[in-house]
Amino acid sequence: MTVQTEKLENGFRIVTEHMPGLQSASVGVWVDAGGRHERLEQNGIAHFLEHMAFKGTSKRSALDIAEAIEDVGGYINAYTSREVTAYYVRLLKENIPLAIDISECNFAGNWSIIRYSR
Repeated sequence: MTVQTEKLENGFRIVTEHMPGLQSASVGVWVDAGGRHERLEQNGIAHFLEHMAFKGTSKRSALDIAEAIEDVGGYINAYTSREVTAYYVRLLKENIPLAIDISECNFAGNWSIIRYSR
């Protein structure tokens, strides 16, 4: 397995890991903002924003997002920890463009780390 990291001019870090023999891929956005980063009066906001990501965008409704991923046999989920809030999609490698498109719609201008492995 080979992990490669690249930093784009806009500050995004791209991390890729090629895993020979696998036909699946994971595409995700890891935001450097978890529960530890919240002030007392903001408690729970990272988790709240995690859930808001699946409520739809100007391009896709919540149902459209779920159906687009599930129609290709994929899985979409998110989690909030003390350090990060993460949003990810698992699907077949030929559907990576779909995962990136959905992630881009949800997080345009707010990406911290983009990670995918295939």
